[in-house]
Amino acid sequence: MKNFILYLTFLLTSILSPELSAQYQHVKNIDWNIAATIPPAPGQTTAKGLAGAISDVDHHILLIAGGTNFPNEMPWNGGKKKYYDDVFLYQKTNSGLLLISTEKNLKLPFNLAYSAVCSTPYGIVAAGGENENGLSKKVLLLSPKANEMEINFLPDLPTGLTNGALTILGDVIYLAGGEVESGATDQFLSLDLKKRQEGWKRMINLPQAVSHTVLLHSENSREIFLVGGRKRNPGDTSTLYKNVFAFNLEEQTWRAKASLPYTLSAASGITIGKDLFVFSGDLGETFHQAEKLIAAIDKEQDSIKKEQLSQQKIKLQSNHPGFSKSVLKYSFEKNTWSTLKGSMPYGTVTTNAVRLENEIIIAGGEIKAGVRTPNILLGKLKSNK
Repeated sequence: MKNFILYLTFLLTSILSPELSAQYQHVKNIDWNIAATIPPAPGQTTAKGLAGAISDVDHHILLIAGGTNFPNEMPWNGGKKKYYDDVFLYQKTNSGLLLISTEKNLKLPFNLAYSAVCSTPYGIVAAGGENENGLSKKVLLLSPKANEMEINFLPDLPTGLTNGALTILGDVIYLAGGEVESGATDQFLSLDLKKRQEGWKRMINLPQAVSHTVLLHSENSREIFLVGGRKRNPGDTSTLYKNVFAFNLEEQTWRAKASLPYTLSAASGITIGKDLFVFSGDLGETFHQAEKLIAAIDKEQDSIKKEQLSQQKIKLQSNHPGFSKSVLKYSFEKNTWSTLKGSMPYGTVTTNAVRLENEIIIAGGEIKAGVRTPNILLGKLKSNK
């Protein structure tokens, strides 16, 4: 009976979604609150939060799975990053989000974080990612139902990849960028979910090698937008982008669009009506300072000076100011960027933004260098029409 009710809820939402999209195609502001928290990992008494977790909505159920944190010490104090395979399922209620997977110990097939994620008619896809054993080329298809989850595998990626970006148009999913063993890549791949046996196909390369980017499609479904991101440069500071490109599916070409107001990486994004929204992100100032100190430490031969530089890095990272709290809006019609008046309660990166009816959900993420949050943000859309 419970499964039937959930299915009926999903069916009604599907019928009403075009009306909701029209109603909220002119978003003026977003009212944020903390709707729930991610529980502690098994064996832990305090919720440390998660970065790089798989998070999306399927059949009206919010799934949060995998991810990483530093359960003991921060990395600059010798703390080791821990990867997880835990799965949490939530259902939307009038008072927020209700954890519904408490009856069963749900798990991924292996520890996993920083996958490229998107929701499809067949379930939630998580492509690539990483764990303590290195980069993954596996592609999971996750289908949550009530307090259970079905797990299937899609064709492997050509190579292991982490911090890529994924979106879907029709029955085809598109994967952009990410990091392979040699660094950021400019590869652009597609997989037809109705022709899975054909595997991943290489598309025309991205205009630039990039990881930690946002990949979204336009309302008319003729263009795929690549927004910001970064590229690690060996022996130098990373390149952070404010570039925005659109891939035209009919012409099979990339074209430059209006750039972001500033460089931005590790943000999350979503399309609502005729606008594209980008939440939070790393502007790179502290990130670059830390990279410069790390490079100086590696080059320094004098032990005293090396320790002084290490202490500077520890002070810089432990006093991280946090990430952008802004929400940027791009108009497909005007090819312009603007900033919503209201800001987020806090900035959070390496997480996903997902839509559930007229609300945005952003689960966990990194809020300062090495620091995760267990909070699940829920943003209610405010329309000016």
